[in-house]
Amino acid sequence: MKLHHEDTSAQLVDRGGAAVMTGNSAQAEQWLTKARNLDAVTLELELARRAWANQTGTPAELQRRRATVISRLGSVAVAAPERLDLWTQLADYLAEFGNLEGVLRATASGLKRDPGDDGLWLRRTRAQIALGQLDSAARSLRQLAKLAPTNEGVEALIRVHPVCTSCGALLPGPGAETCAQCGADGPGRGAPVASVRAQRQSKFDIYFPRVRDVVARALDMPERIKRQLTLDTLLKRHLKRSNQQCARVLRAMSDEFGAAFDEPLFKSAVVGFLDLLIADLIRAIDPRKDKDIDTAIRRRALGE
Repeated sequence: MKLHHEDTSAQLVDRGGAAVMTGNSAQAEQWLTKARNLDAVTLELELARRAWANQTGTPAELQRRRATVISRLGSVAVAAPERLDLWTQLADYLAEFGNLEGVLRATASGLKRDPGDDGLWLRRTRAQIALGQLDSAARSLRQLAKLAPTNEGVEALIRVHPVCTSCGALLPGPGAETCAQCGADGPGRGAPVASVRAQRQSKFDIYFPRVRDVVARALDMPERIKRQLTLDTLLKRHLKRSNQQCARVLRAMSDEFGAAFDEPLFKSAVVGFLDLLIADLIRAIDPRKDKDIDTAIRRRALGE
């Protein structure tokens, strides 16, 4: 079963729909009541998805139905603000509906609860670009590249929207002739371009999110604790862990990275501090042997 009972809620709604088809409205209501008692928020999300997918009716009817879905889902998100899946789904519907300002509001609400959610940052960056808010989009894209440097969506945005080598502003496209902010020549006039990721990425920036996930799984960390482990703050702390826990993390890293993880370089298994543990884990990764990292990023950000 997935988080928040998505599978079970979908099954109960299916049963309710089947009951409606046979004319048994009382049975249908019983199934929906059971789904509501299980997780009312997830039920609302499932019903919203089905209503949104319903393509029947005239264009005007479809537009009205989708406006109703957005309005109801927005109310549910306000009532359950910690559910990031609501804000994410709401942002997607708003984008499809053409309400990009609404996407900015929805993503801002979600990121207020979890500033490290790369999916929300990705949606926010796309909306800012579509609205022509390139300064804000540049800041969002830099944050996104830091949080999820290997995310395919990040790579797609970076390919389409390079940055000015003079001032770091986001260019409107790969063929831009000049930078709107400083007037410098753009790639349309033969000027070189810089990747948002390459401006500030280091080996730690690239590998930290992945290593953090490995450590969190190996140590059975709750999601809220894992989110507190950021690259900016982690290495300033002294987080004690047992030698057995460190050894468990070492085995997990070997499984995750295989030949790219150089175990002889790993020195913290007996130290017992999570901050030193993660630092040495990242140092022990050889990007030249990591098949999961993009070749261009390997060259630029890791200085090969």
